[in-house]
Amino acid sequence: MQRAEVLKKLIEETGLNIKAFAEKAGLPYTTLRSILMRGVGGASVDNVIKVCRALGITTEDMDRLAFGSNQESAAPMLPELSEFEAFLNNPEHGLFFKDYLEAPDERKREMLTFWQFIKDLEKKKSELPGDK
Repeated sequence: MQRAEVLKKLIEETGLNIKAFAEKAGLPYTTLRSILMRGVGGASVDNVIKVCRALGITTEDMDRLAFGSNQESAAPMLPELSEFEAFLNNPEHGLFFKDYLEAPDERKREMLTFWQFIKDLEKKKSELPGDK
């Protein structure tokens, strides 16, 4: 099952129609309809996260539902997913990571490694004397 199909099914289970759910998620109806018709890959990370949050799931949950927990194409486990999603929502970072949801697993691991590198640098920078 593809990601858009998973989202469509979960939205139907809420009992809301697409227009009402789009409003709940804070998206224009046409944006949500486009995600559901054309697929998640062409959507912005921010919009996919909004849909997932409105459904009460993470993007990782969406991948597990779409690809199954044992398949190679499922998203890698990320204990700090909410922190990573917040990082993605930062306009300074989001451009680099905009293709994360549709990236192959190897690319996702590279992106996560880079994210960890940025986090470590920011932590070290905040620990420098006189930088507080």
